[in-house]
Amino acid sequence: MKNSLIFLILIFGLNLYGQTDSTEKAILYNKMLAKEIEQSEFARIGARWNQTMREIKKYPDLPLDQSGQVHYSFLNKFAGLNKEKLFTRTLEWLSINYGLFPQYIYSNLEDGKIIIRNSLNLSSSNSCTYAAVIIIKNEKVQVEITNIGYQIFSEGYYSNDTWIPEKTVNLGINQIYPIILKNPSEWSSKLTLLKSTNELFNTENENFCNYLINYNNPDTF
Repeated sequence: MKNSLIFLILIFGLNLYGQTDSTEKAILYNKMLAKEIEQSEFARIGARWNQTMREIKKYPDLPLDQSGQVHYSFLNKFAGLNKEKLFTRTLEWLSINYGLFPQYIYSNLEDGKIIIRNSLNLSSSNSCTYAAVIIIKNEKVQVEITNIGYQIFSEGYYSNDTWIPEKTVNLGINQIYPIILKNPSEWSSKLTLLKSTNELFNTENENFCNYLINYNNPDTF
């Protein structure tokens, strides 16, 4: 038992600031230690989980803050661009790409801060909601993304002779994990949702940086 506890502590210590494959396994292991599941069940779920990880190649690691909330942070550097230029270009980017006009969002040039709430499509049936705090200084723009959630749409369908109407479910991202404790039939869709979220925010940040950098380059238009 002592070795098991040391193993568990090491797992949590290594993943304190991320929701990862190892964290998922540690949560399942903790269930067994607490005698909430039998060792045979632990082994069965663990084997199926490992097979799922091999199929998807990589768990979509999530960055967590010290309170355990998903929190993306991007620090972007722009040599030669002062605060005023970066601030103006950021407002233009938000207007052009998201339809978020300055009069409807918090923006303050003096403290170099812009705050938005937004929703972006992940697929035809899922969208991601979030809040972003953008902090702008000379040659630097830091983007902090928090309060991430989802709107998940399900179409109506017949179950035998009963019509199940369409519905939209709102979920916080922390309701998606730990995935390993959910029904295995849900694992693939939940992992895909988190993977799409990672790709979304990294791609949006890349596009944002390209806009600021190539602002005066006619070849980008």
